[in-house]
Amino acid sequence: MLDPVVATLSLAALLLHVPAAPSLDPGPSPACPSDMRLVVGAHFDEVQHLCTDPRKDAKTTHCFAYFEDLTAEEGTRTDIRVCMDQFEAPNRRGARPLVMQSFRMAERWCGERGKRVCTEQEWELACEGGERRPLAYGWAVNRTQCNSDKAWRPFDARALAAGGESERKELAKLWQGATSGSYLGCVSPFGIYDMMGNVEEWVATRPGRKYPGALMGGFWAKPWTGCRGTNDAHEPTFEFYETGFRCCADPKKSED
Repeated sequence: MLDPVVATLSLAALLLHVPAAPSLDPGPSPACPSDMRLVVGAHFDEVQHLCTDPRKDAKTTHCFAYFEDLTAEEGTRTDIRVCMDQFEAPNRRGARPLVMQSFRMAERWCGERGKRVCTEQEWELACEGGERRPLAYGWAVNRTQCNSDKAWRPFDARALAAGGESERKELAKLWQGATSGSYLGCVSPFGIYDMMGNVEEWVATRPGRKYPGALMGGFWAKPWTGCRGTNDAHEPTFEFYETGFRCCADPKKSED
Protein backbone atom coordinates (compact mmCIF):
# COMPACT_ATOMS: atom_id res chain seq x y z
CA MET A 1 0.00 0.00 0.00
CA LEU A 2 1.35 3.42 -0.95
CA ASP A 3 2.25 5.62 1.99
CA PRO A 4 -0.27 8.52 2.11
CA VAL A 5 2.53 11.06 2.58
CA VAL A 6 4.32 9.76 -0.51
CA ALA A 7 1.04 9.78 -2.42
CA THR A 8 0.40 13.39 -1.43
CA LEU A 9 3.91 14.43 -2.45
CA SER A 10 3.58 12.61 -5.77
CA LEU A 11 0.28 14.33 -6.50
CA ALA A 12 1.78 17.70 -5.59
CA ALA A 13 4.67 17.07 -7.97
CA LEU A 14 2.27 16.24 -10.76
CA LEU A 15 0.22 19.35 -10.12
CA LEU A 16 3.34 21.49 -10.26
CA HIS A 17 3.92 20.29 -13.81
CA VAL A 18 0.38 20.82 -15.10
CA PRO A 19 0.70 23.51 -17.78
CA ALA A 20 -1.39 26.64 -17.31
CA ALA A 21 -4.34 27.16 -19.63
CA PRO A 22 -3.26 29.25 -22.60
CA SER A 23 -4.30 32.90 -22.47
CA LEU A 24 -6.84 33.97 -25.09
CA ASP A 25 -5.53 37.53 -24.89
CA PRO A 26 -2.73 38.33 -27.37
CA GLY A 27 -1.62 41.12 -25.04
CA PRO A 28 -1.12 44.84 -25.50
CA SER A 29 0.47 46.44 -28.53
CA PRO A 30 3.01 49.29 -28.44
CA ALA A 31 0.58 51.15 -30.70
CA CYS A 32 -2.12 51.29 -27.98
CA PRO A 33 -2.42 52.10 -24.27
CA SER A 34 -1.99 49.02 -22.08
CA ASP A 35 -5.71 48.83 -21.25
CA MET A 36 -6.65 48.71 -24.95
CA ARG A 37 -6.07 46.14 -27.68
CA LEU A 38 -5.04 46.71 -31.28
CA VAL A 39 -7.66 45.63 -33.83
CA VAL A 40 -6.37 45.32 -37.40
CA GLY A 41 -8.05 43.82 -40.45
CA ALA A 42 -10.61 44.15 -43.20
CA HIS A 43 -14.31 44.53 -42.48
CA PHE A 44 -17.06 43.61 -44.95
CA ASP A 45 -20.64 44.87 -44.81
CA GLU A 46 -22.05 41.34 -44.98
CA VAL A 47 -20.63 37.96 -43.96
CA GLN A 48 -22.44 34.71 -44.73
CA HIS A 49 -21.88 31.45 -42.80
CA LEU A 50 -22.97 27.86 -43.44
CA CYS A 51 -25.04 26.47 -40.58
CA THR A 52 -24.25 22.87 -39.59
CA ASP A 53 -26.62 22.58 -36.62
CA PRO A 54 -30.01 24.24 -37.23
CA ARG A 55 -32.67 23.73 -34.56
CA LYS A 56 -36.30 24.82 -34.60
CA ASP A 57 -38.30 26.22 -31.74
CA ALA A 58 -41.89 27.47 -31.65
CA LYS A 59 -41.12 30.63 -33.61
CA THR A 60 -38.04 30.24 -35.77
CA THR A 61 -34.91 28.24 -36.56
CA HIS A 62 -31.68 29.02 -34.72
CA CYS A 63 -28.19 27.91 -35.66
CA PHE A 64 -26.11 26.28 -32.94
CA ALA A 65 -22.96 25.65 -35.00
CA TYR A 66 -21.35 26.78 -38.23
CA PHE A 67 -18.90 25.29 -40.72
CA GLU A 68 -15.50 26.55 -39.62
CA ASP A 69 -13.49 28.78 -41.92
CA LEU A 70 -16.13 28.80 -44.66
CA THR A 71 -17.46 32.33 -45.12
CA ALA A 72 -18.68 34.55 -47.93
CA GLU A 73 -17.74 38.23 -47.73
CA GLU A 74 -20.01 40.74 -49.42
CA GLY A 75 -20.38 44.49 -49.77
CA THR A 76 -18.00 47.31 -49.02
CA ARG A 77 -14.57 46.48 -47.65
CA THR A 78 -13.24 48.78 -44.91
CA ASP A 79 -9.65 48.45 -43.74
CA ILE A 80 -9.48 48.98 -39.98
CA ARG A 81 -6.68 49.75 -37.56
CA VAL A 82 -7.91 50.91 -34.17
CA CYS A 83 -7.26 50.66 -30.43
CA MET A 84 -10.28 49.35 -28.50
CA ASP A 85 -10.93 49.17 -24.77
CA GLN A 86 -10.39 45.63 -23.54
CA PHE A 87 -13.44 45.87 -21.24
CA GLU A 88 -16.77 47.66 -21.20
CA ALA A 89 -16.64 51.14 -19.65
CA PRO A 90 -15.15 52.00 -17.20
CA ASN A 91 -12.65 49.58 -18.83
CA ARG A 92 -11.30 47.87 -15.74
CA ARG A 93 -11.16 44.13 -15.12
CA GLY A 94 -13.40 43.30 -12.18
CA ALA A 95 -15.38 46.54 -12.42
CA ARG A 96 -19.13 46.68 -12.85
CA PRO A 97 -19.97 48.01 -16.34
CA LEU A 98 -21.73 51.35 -16.57
CA VAL A 99 -25.44 51.18 -17.49
CA MET A 100 -28.22 53.71 -18.07
CA GLN A 101 -25.93 55.21 -20.70
CA SER A 102 -27.09 56.94 -23.87
CA PHE A 103 -25.11 57.34 -27.07
CA ARG A 104 -24.56 61.01 -26.22
CA MET A 105 -23.29 60.05 -22.75
CA ALA A 106 -20.91 57.55 -24.34
CA GLU A 107 -19.60 60.19 -26.74
CA ARG A 108 -18.96 62.58 -23.87
CA TRP A 109 -17.36 59.97 -21.56
CA CYS A 110 -14.99 58.69 -24.24
CA GLY A 111 -14.18 62.20 -25.45
CA GLU A 112 -13.21 63.34 -21.96
CA ARG A 113 -10.58 60.58 -21.96
CA GLY A 114 -9.13 61.39 -25.37
CA LYS A 115 -11.06 58.56 -27.02
CA ARG A 116 -14.24 58.15 -29.07
CA VAL A 117 -17.14 55.77 -29.47
CA CYS A 118 -16.22 52.77 -31.64
CA THR A 119 -17.80 52.48 -35.06
CA GLU A 120 -20.14 49.66 -36.00
CA GLN A 121 -17.54 48.24 -38.38
CA GLU A 122 -14.74 48.40 -35.81
CA TRP A 123 -16.89 46.63 -33.25
CA GLU A 124 -17.87 43.82 -35.65
CA LEU A 125 -14.28 43.17 -36.73
CA ALA A 126 -13.06 43.20 -33.11
CA CYS A 127 -15.67 40.58 -32.24
CA GLU A 128 -15.33 38.22 -35.21
CA GLY A 129 -11.61 38.54 -35.97
CA GLY A 130 -9.98 37.85 -39.29
CA GLU A 131 -11.64 34.42 -39.48
CA ARG A 132 -15.09 36.12 -39.57
CA ARG A 133 -16.33 34.04 -36.64
CA PRO A 134 -20.07 34.25 -36.02
CA LEU A 135 -19.38 34.23 -32.27
CA ALA A 136 -16.63 36.02 -30.38
CA TYR A 137 -15.39 32.72 -28.92
CA GLY A 138 -15.72 30.51 -31.99
CA TRP A 139 -18.05 28.63 -34.31
CA ALA A 140 -20.51 26.80 -32.03
CA VAL A 141 -22.92 28.14 -29.43
CA ASN A 142 -21.80 27.58 -25.85
CA ARG A 143 -24.20 29.15 -23.36
CA THR A 144 -21.59 29.10 -20.58
CA GLN A 145 -19.00 31.23 -22.37
CA CYS A 146 -20.65 34.64 -22.06
CA ASN A 147 -23.14 36.29 -19.73
CA SER A 148 -26.34 35.91 -21.74
CA ASP A 149 -29.55 33.90 -21.80
CA LYS A 150 -30.57 34.88 -18.27
CA ALA A 151 -34.29 34.99 -17.43
CA TRP A 152 -35.85 38.32 -18.46
CA ARG A 153 -37.18 40.41 -15.58
CA PRO A 154 -40.08 42.88 -15.97
CA PHE A 155 -39.12 46.50 -15.36
CA ASP A 156 -40.82 49.57 -13.92
CA ALA A 157 -40.28 52.34 -16.47
CA ARG A 158 -41.50 55.03 -14.07
CA ALA A 159 -38.98 54.01 -11.42
CA LEU A 160 -36.14 54.07 -13.96
CA ALA A 161 -37.19 57.53 -15.16
CA ALA A 162 -37.59 58.94 -11.65
CA GLY A 163 -33.90 59.00 -10.86
CA GLY A 164 -32.48 58.98 -7.36
CA GLU A 165 -33.33 56.19 -4.96
CA SER A 166 -36.21 54.86 -7.08
CA GLU A 167 -33.90 54.34 -10.04
CA ARG A 168 -31.18 52.82 -7.87
CA LYS A 169 -33.55 50.24 -6.39
CA GLU A 170 -35.00 49.34 -9.78
CA LEU A 171 -31.53 48.90 -11.29
CA ALA A 172 -30.53 46.67 -8.39
CA LYS A 173 -33.63 44.53 -8.97
CA LEU A 174 -32.96 44.19 -12.69
CA TRP A 175 -29.19 43.73 -12.59
CA GLN A 176 -27.89 40.36 -13.80
CA GLY A 177 -24.66 41.64 -15.26
CA ALA A 178 -21.19 40.40 -14.42
CA THR A 179 -18.05 42.29 -13.55
CA SER A 180 -15.82 42.89 -16.54
CA GLY A 181 -13.66 39.94 -17.58
CA SER A 182 -15.22 37.46 -15.15
CA TYR A 183 -16.37 35.24 -18.05
CA LEU A 184 -12.87 34.17 -19.05
CA GLY A 185 -14.00 32.43 -22.24
CA CYS A 186 -15.99 35.41 -23.49
CA VAL A 187 -13.08 36.96 -25.33
CA SER A 188 -12.60 37.81 -28.99
CA PRO A 189 -9.59 36.89 -31.17
CA PHE A 190 -8.15 40.32 -30.39
CA GLY A 191 -8.37 39.80 -26.62
CA ILE A 192 -11.45 41.95 -26.02
CA TYR A 193 -13.88 40.74 -23.36
CA ASP A 194 -17.67 40.61 -23.03
CA MET A 195 -18.58 41.59 -26.58
CA MET A 196 -21.50 39.16 -26.40
CA GLY A 197 -24.00 39.52 -23.58
CA ASN A 198 -23.45 41.38 -20.29
CA VAL A 199 -24.44 44.94 -21.34
CA GLU A 200 -25.40 46.26 -24.76
CA GLU A 201 -22.78 48.55 -26.24
CA TRP A 202 -23.33 51.81 -28.09
CA VAL A 203 -21.46 52.25 -31.38
CA ALA A 204 -21.41 54.93 -34.07
CA THR A 205 -23.49 53.63 -36.98
CA ARG A 206 -22.41 53.09 -40.56
CA PRO A 207 -23.87 55.32 -43.31
CA GLY A 208 -27.54 54.72 -44.05
CA ARG A 209 -28.75 54.13 -40.50
CA LYS A 210 -31.54 56.33 -39.17
CA TYR A 211 -29.73 57.34 -35.98
CA PRO A 212 -26.05 58.13 -35.26
CA GLY A 213 -25.81 55.41 -32.61
CA ALA A 214 -26.79 51.75 -32.38
CA LEU A 215 -26.49 48.96 -29.80
CA MET A 216 -24.38 45.83 -30.33
CA GLY A 217 -23.76 42.50 -28.63
CA GLY A 218 -27.01 41.98 -26.75
CA PHE A 219 -27.16 41.81 -22.96
CA TRP A 220 -27.54 39.32 -20.11
CA ALA A 221 -31.18 38.46 -20.83
CA LYS A 222 -30.89 38.13 -24.61
CA PRO A 223 -30.69 34.46 -25.62
CA TRP A 224 -29.25 34.99 -29.10
CA THR A 225 -26.16 37.15 -29.36
CA GLY A 226 -23.30 37.24 -31.82
CA CYS A 227 -20.82 39.40 -33.67
CA ARG A 228 -23.37 40.55 -36.21
CA GLY A 229 -26.79 42.00 -35.45
CA THR A 230 -27.39 45.70 -34.87
CA ASN A 231 -30.12 47.27 -32.73
CA ASP A 232 -30.51 50.63 -34.51
CA ALA A 233 -34.03 51.45 -33.29
CA HIS A 234 -33.16 54.05 -30.65
CA GLU A 235 -32.51 57.79 -30.62
CA PRO A 236 -29.09 58.90 -29.33
CA THR A 237 -30.60 60.07 -26.02
CA PHE A 238 -32.08 56.63 -25.24
CA GLU A 239 -30.76 55.04 -22.04
CA PHE A 240 -31.90 51.90 -20.28
CA TYR A 241 -30.97 49.50 -17.53
CA GLU A 242 -28.69 47.42 -19.79
CA THR A 243 -27.13 50.03 -22.12
CA GLY A 244 -23.39 50.68 -21.86
CA PHE A 245 -20.43 51.12 -24.20
CA ARG A 246 -16.68 50.85 -24.68
CA CYS A 247 -14.29 53.33 -26.28
CA CYS A 248 -11.89 53.34 -29.21
CA ALA A 249 -8.91 55.50 -30.17
CA ASP A 250 -6.57 55.91 -33.10
CA PRO A 251 -3.32 53.93 -32.67
CA LYS A 252 0.18 55.30 -32.95
CA LYS A 253 1.21 55.44 -36.59
CA SER A 254 4.86 54.53 -36.11
CA GLU A 255 4.39 51.03 -34.62
CA ASP A 256 2.14 47.96 -35.07
